[in-house]
Formats: sequence, structure tokens, C-alpha cells
Amino acid sequence: MSVNDQACTQLSKEDYTIFLMETRQNRKLNPAQSRRIKKIANKLSYYTKVRSFESAKSGTYTMKIAFLTLTCPEGTEEKAAIKAFNYFLDYLRRTANCVYVWKKEMGESNGKLHFHIILNNFIPYYIVSWKWKRLLISEGVVWPLKADGTHTDSHYRIELPRSKKLVAHYIAKYMSKAYDLPRGCGLITGHSAILDDLKELDINYDELPRDEIDALVKTSKVIPGDFVTLICCDLLHCKKIAPLINSAFQAQYDRFSELISLPQKFKFVEQYSKETLN
Repeated sequence: MSVNDQACTQLSKEDYTIFLMETRQNRKLNPAQSRRIKKIANKLSYYTKVRSFESAKSGTYTMKIAFLTLTCPEGTEEKAAIKAFNYFLDYLRRTANCVYVWKKEMGESNGKLHFHIILNNFIPYYIVSWKWKRLLISEGVVWPLKADGTHTDSHYRIELPRSKKLVAHYIAKYMSKAYDLPRGCGLITGHSAILDDLKELDINYDELPRDEIDALVKTSKVIPGDFVTLICCDLLHCKKIAPLINSAFQAQYDRFSELISLPQKFKFVEQYSKETLN
């Protein structure tokens, strides 16, 4: 048992918090880093296609992105957890065809390291359970047993958001908040390299129809700046009053959506849907 685990079991909650503060050099995301990871996570959600699945247990349902939380059994060394997590990311990228955004976090109540992932391809819960357990055990983690001698349930949780509001709530709560993380735990956040290719749409102002710009300015929120003026509008609204401008955004959406919505790994996918949560 590590020193941290001994302190967790022997000290009160208040004393354990003091222990962590005195023995760890913590760091956290700065405001610019929080904004960046939030922006990347929102891009992943926005450009991922909605897909339909047929499940014998749940019937037909759709998925755009999934929220995955990975935890570890009591007594897991942080070094072993991080190594297993890195292998799990390799699995997501190379085998499960997932594009993802992740963040490491320390539990506020128990000080335990765990991992939050947003991913855009479906993986059955039993595959996640089997793979995560196998990776941890390969790093020397002793899996806890039930009274009958069988392994306890795997340490994971999968959630499928059903609305843009739930997606925004998850990203704000888990991805962009500046929680402390010990320096020895490596990077705080990361994402699939392919997401860096989702560049902002660059259109020459002189090439846009002036009447459509004027219509958007009159009916949308405008944020003036010294060098750039932002016009904040919903794409559905843009489609109605500025069809030519909307076509440029739609072309980018189609291109990026094809780029990051990789082929589904598992065979029980019934169909793809063009419907989105936007």
C-alpha cells in the first residue's frame, strides 16, 4: 500500500486534505488552457455524426458522443493507473476507431486519480470493462474480490447524452474546470491529433454577399472589436436569411464530419443518420 493510500485510510478527511496539500506540488489548467480544451471538446461533439444502433436490450437508439469515466480499485498506484490509461488511449485510437478528448482528475473526496473521456464511436460496455481491467491487472493492480471469490464490477461509467444541454454541462463540469493535479501525473488533458485539423472557416469578406451580411447584423448579436467583428447567429437562422453564407458553413461541416466520424468497429451498427444534435 502506498503512502497516499495509508494516509487516506488512517487520516480524517480534513487531515487527509492537509496531507495532500503538504506533500504534493499541484498544478491546474490556466484560463487559456480551460478555454482551449472546452473548444476542442465542443468541436468533437459538433462535427461527429449521429449514428443509430440496434441493441437486443435497449432497442433502437442513437449516439453522437459518449462520456466515459475510468476509475481504479483501492490501492492502485498512480504510476500504474497512468500507464494503463495510456494503453487504453492506444486501444481507442488504433482498434476502436475513436476520436476523443480526455482529462485526468483527482477525486475531491478521496484524492484518487481518475480519467474522463469524451469519445465519438460506440464501444459496448463489456468491451470497456474487459479492456480496462486487463490493462490495470497487467500493470500489477490486484483486483478486489467479492465474498464468493469473483471479481468486483469493473471501474468505469458510460453515459450517452441526449441533448446539447447535457453535452455542454459535461464539458463545463469535467473537461474545462481547473482541478488540481499532482505534477507527477503528467499532462492534465489531451485529445486526438486529428482534431487539430478542424481549423476555423476562413472566408474573404469581399466574397460574401453584402445583403446577407447586413441581414445577419440586424438579426443577430454583434460583438465589435478593433480588428474583428463577431456576428453570433444560429446556423438554422443563418440558413433562412443567408443561404449563400450558410452553404459555406455546411460544406465545412460535411468535410469535417467525414474526417472525424471514423468507420464503426463493432458489427451491430444498423445505419448512419445525418441527423445531428445541433
